[in-house]
Amino acid sequence: MELLTFEHVLLDSEARGKRALITELANMLTSIDPDRVMEVVMAREQLGSTGIGHGVAIPHGRMPDLPLPVLALARHPEGVDFDSIDGKPVHIAVLLLVPDSDDRQHLELLAQLARTLQQESIREEVMQADSREKVAALFADRVRLG
Repeated sequence: MELLTFEHVLLDSEARGKRALITELANMLTSIDPDRVMEVVMAREQLGSTGIGHGVAIPHGRMPDLPLPVLALARHPEGVDFDSIDGKPVHIAVLLLVPDSDDRQHLELLAQLARTLQQESIREEVMQADSREKVAALFADRVRLG
């Protein structure tokens, strides 16, 4: 099962800040209430920024009543301030939502995303992709359910 579908890829975010970027991601997930997503994800951001460096952020959270994990990705050509650990703007943000009940899966998927996005070649491919399908395909074999 693909966790990141092309419908959940935004190639040209126009967000002007962290909250706006997360809002764009939440609004792509049409089957989930975006207000609930914002509540969960912003609560996690209060604990510390999910900007992991290299222009990447992985905002995430646990959602009650979510049957399976969900991903959404936004690409921001100019980059947006995300309070990242390296102080650099974020160009690639991947939202991860997982069912409330599954700790192991949450940590496993976060680790897979972080490993994938630590690779400069992957980040370059995401930034240069000319279609949402190409971006989704980059993650198809790299981020999957255990």
